[in-house]
Amino acid sequence: MDALSFAGFESLAKEDLICILPVGATEEHGKHLPLGSDTIQAVYTARAIAERVNALVLPPVPYGVSTSLRDFPGTISISFDALRLLIRDILRELLRNGIRKIVVLSSHGAQSHMSAIRTACEEVVENSDARIVALCDYEIAYKLRGTSNIPEDDGHGGMIETSRMLAISPELVTQDRPSGRDTAPPFIVLKKKRQYMAEGIIGDSGRASAAAGKQINSYVIEELVKLIKAVM
Repeated sequence: MDALSFAGFESLAKEDLICILPVGATEEHGKHLPLGSDTIQAVYTARAIAERVNALVLPPVPYGVSTSLRDFPGTISISFDALRLLIRDILRELLRNGIRKIVVLSSHGAQSHMSAIRTACEEVVENSDARIVALCDYEIAYKLRGTSNIPEDDGHGGMIETSRMLAISPELVTQDRPSGRDTAPPFIVLKKKRQYMAEGIIGDSGRASAAAGKQINSYVIEELVKLIKAVM
């Protein structure tokens, strides 16, 4: 979208256009992955989907709610309300511009982060005729856990995420592939999590590969294309 002129956008907006808003985060992903991993994945996935459903990709939102990882260097977490209001205002502006079909695609799946996004979408849908899909693509990717040699307990920065990044931006992934887990007691509300998650990841990133990443990305994209075509 940001490469278009206002006239170019105006012309496309008259064609019952689908717009995709990629949402990421700026947070630690272990020693081997960049802080912008979630944003990189969201933009890549959005662009791949757009080619299949003739959609327009909006500039990404590179910050999210990352409260549990704030004691790791480099994590920049915004508040629930900041994200909710930002997403809400972007969606309202799209509606003002004549867009009625919107996909909000996050590659950061923290519960409070996704709750902020969905709350914003609900507020917009309640007072408009917009049709909005909002999800984290890891809600799809994690369906592969326990299959194709992917561990059932894989998580943040682990095999799946490292594989996806190796397939998208291998130059940003280091050779140091840590393994880690989350040892925090269940249901505890933590101010600092680093003591329970020393490596900053959940899973074994050493098992990752670009080949696996291509398969995972293809699966996520195919499922999202099916979903968008079905509801839009």
